[in-house]
Amino acid sequence: MDKIISFIIPSYNVEQYLEKCLSSFLNPQAIEQMEVIIVDDGSKDRTARIAGDYVKQYPELFRLISKENGGHGSAINAGTAAAVGRYLKVIDADDWVVTENLKEFVDKLAACTADVVLNPYHQVDMKTGEKTVWKMFLDRYEVTYTLEDVVQNWKKFDRCFAFHGICYNREFYQRHRYELPEKIFYEDHEYTTIPCSYAASIYPIDLYLYQYLVGNAEQSVSVTNRLKRMSHVEKVTEDLIRHYNAHPEFSDAAKEYIYKKAEGVILSYYVAGCIMNPNKRTGRSDCLRYNTMIRNLNPEIWNRVSRKFRIYLWMNRFGISYPMYEKMLHSGVYNRLRHNHKLEKENEAKTEENLKSR
Repeated sequence: MDKIISFIIPSYNVEQYLEKCLSSFLNPQAIEQMEVIIVDDGSKDRTARIAGDYVKQYPELFRLISKENGGHGSAINAGTAAAVGRYLKVIDADDWVVTENLKEFVDKLAACTADVVLNPYHQVDMKTGEKTVWKMFLDRYEVTYTLEDVVQNWKKFDRCFAFHGICYNREFYQRHRYELPEKIFYEDHEYTTIPCSYAASIYPIDLYLYQYLVGNAEQSVSVTNRLKRMSHVEKVTEDLIRHYNAHPEFSDAAKEYIYKKAEGVILSYYVAGCIMNPNKRTGRSDCLRYNTMIRNLNPEIWNRVSRKFRIYLWMNRFGISYPMYEKMLHSGVYNRLRHNHKLEKENEAKTEENLKSR
């Protein structure tokens, strides 16, 4: 039977998580229609042995690729190149899927031809088990949308245009294949942006699948690692802007999609530099240098993000800590600051226009 979907599992030293991840794919009703490709990225622990045991027990479902360590992006490159399913989706080895939803998910994909499929997902706190819902806010699911539809209604879609929510048509992905950088963290932003910027059809499904584990200090999204790997964010930002610059033929919707995804990366850098870094002066200096790179790469993008940077700069100068920042977000203070800043800029523009007309 032809495989409807290939799940790619990048794996590096994940012996304590891998069994839970792989076991979650054991839905007897869906096994024949799926393949799960475990990419062992040069692990030093029992990762390859655990993966090998699952291949032996369920050869019709699991495959193992062993390679030298090249990083998360390198593992995704290897897995997507080997995939044979009609669709492909990446699941990190410390995460898992909702087993009972696999059959319905596969059936929906079997009837689908869209370039990109989106799913809601859960973020699971590893200490408490508490689940946070990340979903779309649409009136209609299982209909085809365009990138123009998406960018015009961004807040209804944006939470699922993420690594955990996105699934690609394999032929579409290979046609617009982009080799992810090796040994770079946060390259998942490139994975969800660059191929997707070519998409002609997006198909949202209101079915939870991905279970994203958070709260692990070793994760790339931890405060310590975000500060340590700011150069990786710089690299990803540069790649995204260069992709934007390289395609003047793209539709306005495709360009706006790339911008919105790049903006998310840029703002995460501002949070790390201006808010998370306990040395406010150093963090501010990092952000100013980063801004110079953005300005040199694309003045238009810099002009758009610079307005938001001023808010982060203000918080930096007032010594706002990361816990304080999170409280501000939840209380709506940040949005009020953005709104007031927007009104201020609009008033400045009107004043300038009036002066010119005199």
